[in-house]
Parts: sequence; C-alpha cells; structure tokens
Amino acid sequence: MEQSTHTLHTEHLIIGTAGHIDHGKTSLVKALTGIDADRLPEEKQRGLTIDIGFAYLDLNSDYRISIVDVPGHERFVKNMLAGATSINLVLFVIAADGGVMPQTVEHLEIINLLGIQHGIVVVTKKDLVTDEWLEVVQDDIKRILAGTTLEHAPILPVSTITGEGIESCKAMIKKLITQVKVRGSDRVFRLPIDRSFTISGYGCVVTGPILGGQISVDNEVEILPLKKTLRVRGIEVTGEQVHTAFAGQRAAINLTGIKSGEVKRGYELSIPGYLEPTNLIDATLKLIKSIKNPLKNRTRIRFHSNTSEVMGRVILLDRDSLKPGEESCIQIFLENLITTERNDRFIIRSYSPAYTIGGGVVLRSNTTRLKRFKGETLKILKTLASGNLADIIEQIYLNNSHAVLTSDDISRQANIHPSIAADITAELVKKGSLLKFDIDGKGVVFHRNIIAALREEILHILRTFHKENPLKAGIEETYLKTLLRKDTHPLSIAASLSTLKREKTIKVIDGKLSLKDFEIELSAQDKSKANKIEEFFLHAGFTPPSIEEVYTKFGTSSKSTISLLVEQKKIIALENDLYFHTTTLDTLKGIIKEYIRKHGSINVAQFRDLTKTSRKFAVPLMEYFDAIRFTRRTGDVRILL
Repeated sequence: MEQSTHTLHTEHLIIGTAGHIDHGKTSLVKALTGIDADRLPEEKQRGLTIDIGFAYLDLNSDYRISIVDVPGHERFVKNMLAGATSINLVLFVIAADGGVMPQTVEHLEIINLLGIQHGIVVVTKKDLVTDEWLEVVQDDIKRILAGTTLEHAPILPVSTITGEGIESCKAMIKKLITQVKVRGSDRVFRLPIDRSFTISGYGCVVTGPILGGQISVDNEVEILPLKKTLRVRGIEVTGEQVHTAFAGQRAAINLTGIKSGEVKRGYELSIPGYLEPTNLIDATLKLIKSIKNPLKNRTRIRFHSNTSEVMGRVILLDRDSLKPGEESCIQIFLENLITTERNDRFIIRSYSPAYTIGGGVVLRSNTTRLKRFKGETLKILKTLASGNLADIIEQIYLNNSHAVLTSDDISRQANIHPSIAADITAELVKKGSLLKFDIDGKGVVFHRNIIAALREEILHILRTFHKENPLKAGIEETYLKTLLRKDTHPLSIAASLSTLKREKTIKVIDGKLSLKDFEIELSAQDKSKANKIEEFFLHAGFTPPSIEEVYTKFGTSSKSTISLLVEQKKIIALENDLYFHTTTLDTLKGIIKEYIRKHGSINVAQFRDLTKTSRKFAVPLMEYFDAIRFTRRTGDVRILL
C-alpha cells in the first residue's frame, strides 16, 4: 500500500478476459500490460490459470485501466464467474489453432447472460496457422457469436509471440471504452470481495470491483453478511495509493477492525446499515437454448452473483418446468445468506455435474416465500422487471402498504441513490400516484391506492357501526383503530382520516367519528322513553338510580337509551355505572363553589353532609370534579381551581 511517484487517471470501467483453457488469455494480458496475471505458485508451476488474476493497462502516459484475467478450465468456471460479473468490456479469446472449444461456448453463454455488451474477439496464436485456416476459424467464430451480445464485436487476430496485432488491440480497446456506459455513480457504495490477505504493518486488505458510489480513506464501511462496521485505512487503485475510489474501478482496501482470515470471497462492503443479507431472491431467469433438459420446479442449483457462489433451489412461479430458451419470473431459495440488489446479474449452474444452464436479473430480495401461480404476484414481478424506475418505485410503495418509507428505504429497494429516489418520489407525488401528508410535523408518503383502500375500509366500519348503534352519535377513533387490520400503520390511518375530513365525507363531534350525513333518528316511542329516563335521573337529584333500577322500571333495552342520553350530555357517567343528570351536577358545582368561598375548602364528609347524600355518591362526585378541573385535592380537602 505504498504511494506511487506518478498518479494516473484510472478509467471507471473494468476489462475482463474469457475463453477456453490454454487459448492464451494470460499471455494476451501480459503482452498488453507487461504484467503476469498468474499470481499463485501453482499457476506458474503448471502454466495453468486457476483463479482470477489482475493487471492494468496504460492507454497512454496519463490513463490506466484495470484488467481481470479469468481461468478457462471447466473446473474453475466458478472462479471465472467471480471475475466476470463485474466487467464492462470483454476480451473474448479464441486460439487460432484450437478454434471454438467447449469452454469457448460456455464462456460466451455466460457473457451473453451477464449482458456484457462491449467486447473484442481476440484470435490468438495467429503465428501458428495459415491465413486460410485463420479465415475458417473466423467464420466459425461469427457463427457462434450470432444472436449474442458480441454478435457485432470486432475480431482481431494477434500473436503474443511476434507482437503482431497487439497495438491494434490496444487501439481498439481505447476506441471501445468511450462507448461503455458504466452505471454506478447514481448508487451507494458497494464492493463484492474477491480476495483478502494480510500485508505486514497494514493488516487486512480486501480487493474487488466497486459497483456503486465511491469510498474514501477514513470512511466507515460494513462487511456483509457479518454486519460488522470497519474503518478504511487506505485505498489502492491499479497499484497506486489514492484517497478516493469510484464506481467502475477495482480497488484494494486496507481495513481496520478485522483479520483477513475472517473474510471470504463473496462477502461485500457497503455503507453501514444500507444492505441487508438475504437468502430469498425474486428474479427473472432465462435458460440457455442448448441445454438438454428442462429445469423443474425446486431444482437444486449453484447460484453465482458478483463474487458469491451459493447453493439454492429455483422456485418456478408460473409453471412446473422451464424449457431450454424460455424465460420466467422465479424465486430462489439460497442455503446461505448473500448480499444482493435489484438489477444484479446472476448465473445458475447445475448442481452435479456443474455446467451453466441459465442466468437472469435480481428483481428484489424478499423475506417471504411467494405462492406459485398467483396472478397479482406475477404482475408485480413483471413491473419490477420492466426497468422503469417510476413504475418500480410506485410498486415499492404498493408492496410496503403498511410501512412509512423514506428515501433511503426506496434507495435500497430500487438500487439507486437516495437523492434520485427522492426526486422520482416527488414527481410521483406531483402526478398524483403517491400522496404526501403532513402529520404531526412529519412528511409521510403513501400510494394513493393504499389510502383509497383504507378510506373505504374506514367508511365500511362507520356504516356498520351506525347500523348496529343507531342511537350512538359516532365511534371513538381509538376504538376504530382496533377494528382495522393489526398491521395497519398509525400514520396511514391518520392520513386516511385526514383525507376523509378534508373531503367532508366524515365529521367529528366531541371526538367521535361519524358519516357526514348521519343523524340520530328517534321514533316517537324512543323519544318518549328517553324523556322519561331523563326525568327519572333529574328527579332523583343527588342520589341517582342504579342501572338495575332503570332496567327494572324501563326494561333492559334502556341501555341504548342511556348511551344516547350520555352522548347528548343530558346525563354524565362517573364510574361503575353511576350516572348523574347534567342539571344536578351544575347544581352541585354551585353548592361547592359557595361553600369553598365561605370556608376556604371542603372535604368529603362536609360535602356529604351538605348535600344530604351518602359516601357512596360523595367520593365519586368529588373525584369527578377533580377530573374536570373544577376542584383540586390538597391533602384531605378540595379547593377551587
């Protein structure tokens, strides 16, 4: 991690090799860069690339670009995939003397499934064949490229022995990199780890491609799936120490707070709290046309994404088997946790024997297993697969109907920078697809369909309540909330109620909610009964009747009439079915006020004697006057407030 004497601009993209074993990938990298990418002793001894290697190409005196060299042997395809998933431009190597071979085809299928759009087909070992044979090989190459992402890639014959074609290859690289669009600056920092090792005096160093954002010295990062927060001590890009590394570059990052032995290939770095490890992924999957057998539901596979390899099972959501060449929405259940984001490309290989069978795109990580053959589920996944960010963000709000989402939440699920998530959300609010509310000084956003559904649910509850309780003026908000779904977010209830109030669809009287046009309608018989019960309480004065006495005199159906009188505030409920007429309470207030003005205070015994009632009534009455802040208790006496 030592400082270089001359700082170069490193392009924000990565070149990678691909091709069959012994077709000269590593020799080509060495001819282009002067660097031997075989770093393991066993590789140098056997002349066989086993793991991914790294180099860099100086395009001129100021510009430098990272190169990843991958193994070609079929036994090391998993290592090839660890390097291939992050490359932006591929050097697809085919030896002139060998032509198209098994790993040539498999690597091309992988390139195609990963959606790598830019590349150069480098025909190596030109010095070993005649011009006629070279022409035959190139025709064969064009045939296998047809219909793939490299169909229009330039084909360059070279010789790493004589150097013929090497400068032309460099020139073509320089030309093509201007066409490569590297997505990443609009995302949050993320780096899948492909190597970890220890440097004496520095400690743990990890390397990998930066998929999004940027990282600087002294930043905090989280290593996943360990969920451990670490600090960045130093950064190198293409052999030079830098303060900041960016999306599209390969970086070596010196970390404090962890030992290299704790880190595995497939682990990832990101900003703390941003990504959540998962073992359940919703995705699209396309099978290679050339495989022999269909993929059956719940088939065990090897899942490769970025630098991870994890065993898992494919759950087909709309069919029982997927035929070669077909594409479908799926869910993948993994046997270990990985880190992933929307739009991550992945490859699946058969469990045993291992060979590539298909690949796809991650739509989202999940926490629940999806039910198969559900039209609404498939519709959601197809929306996520569309790639339209506005539609995707709208769908995220719909999927999280019982949560309040922030720009950071949307950022994580849509795999975009929080500022972009905020801008698109604002546009959707302006359009009316999303609704923004100010509740207790907090701005919250919900999808209009969620509010509309909750609005109808509340109206249904009110209609039912009025039908079952025709003599009650309305329902208390706290009780209404208990009748809604348990997972309904309190802020979405507040938003729906504010919408209904603004529309004047409901009204609130004395803290009770009712439909706008609802009025208590009493028959002549009900009115007569209410008047009689009211008179019964009024005439009882300071010693009101018990509920049992009311039921005995007027029948048990009087319960609803009493509730009506309470709502009309003609009688007041104190406690334990104890009711007083409002006029009686006003009279008592006058008596207490006059007594306290003369004597300074009053106690329960004095109140009892003054009103010629019993302690049974005196105590709850005095507590009621305290509760309505007419009096205040001080020791054993009350004074006026």
